[in-house]
Amino acid sequence: MRKASIICCILLSLFFLTEPVNAQSINLTPKWTAQAQFAGYYVADKLGFYKEEGLDVHVVHPSLSASSFSFLQKGYSQAVVMNLSYALTEYFAGAQVVNILQTSQENSLMLVSRSPLKGILSLQHKKIGVWNHLSQELLDQIANKYQLQVEWIRFNGGVNIFLSKAVDICLVGSYNEFLQLIEAGVKTDSIHIMHFSDYGYNLPEDGLYVSREFYQKYPQAVQKLARASMRGWEWANEHREQTLDIVMEQVHQHNIGTNRYHQRKMLDEILRLQTNKKSGQRPYRLSREEFNLATSILLPDQTQNSNDIRYENFVK
Repeated sequence: MRKASIICCILLSLFFLTEPVNAQSINLTPKWTAQAQFAGYYVADKLGFYKEEGLDVHVVHPSLSASSFSFLQKGYSQAVVMNLSYALTEYFAGAQVVNILQTSQENSLMLVSRSPLKGILSLQHKKIGVWNHLSQELLDQIANKYQLQVEWIRFNGGVNIFLSKAVDICLVGSYNEFLQLIEAGVKTDSIHIMHFSDYGYNLPEDGLYVSREFYQKYPQAVQKLARASMRGWEWANEHREQTLDIVMEQVHQHNIGTNRYHQRKMLDEILRLQTNKKSGQRPYRLSREEFNLATSILLPDQTQNSNDIRYENFVK
């Protein structure tokens, strides 16, 4: 009997060693519907990278009209993907958020016009379509800097607002809507486009954020989340066709109207934007230099010296 009891204890010990107990549950919300823009998170989930870290992660997409920040704010999700300018705007307004992973290193934003663009003054008195999730502070700072009077027309997504001629110019991302315009036969040569990065606004975009409260309560889980997500992105970079298989599973599951060709182009561009031009590396971290550039653009001069607006408080 004693021998049987010993064997039973050994088997139970092995079970608890191999099965994670009380895995940290985390809802992770991208900033948009299912697409290759978030491939690294899908990979980390599908291939079990999160589970290997003892995390129970669920990727929960928002609707077209909802922001990922609202999911964090209401407690629906513990981690969300946000654009840096959006996250900083909410941070400046008092939101206790911290950046735990910076995937984007280069800015994707472009303005596309049906008529030739001859410098920044070509935007004067134009109707410009912009996404709802883009920071109005960023747009206002650009307009003020160049003394532009423009009408910003908000929209949720797609390119129909431009194709229908509801706007003169449309703000697009190089990894998605710009590709859609090319596929629709719109002129996208150099005289019809304008890159934000060419005018001093090369702000990184997508990053992963949690609330300060969650970070302070579960610091190890946050580190594990960032590490597993980074691993997912690295795998996606090295195994692009297999990654596209995983992306298309997500796309079909959520009934998104797209195709593998478009998602392949998007994945290639997203991965390109994750490489820092100066270093040629993929650091997965928001640098102090990038943080300072963003605050100098988004904040009025008199607010920039606030002790609360510090790199160490925002980036973990």
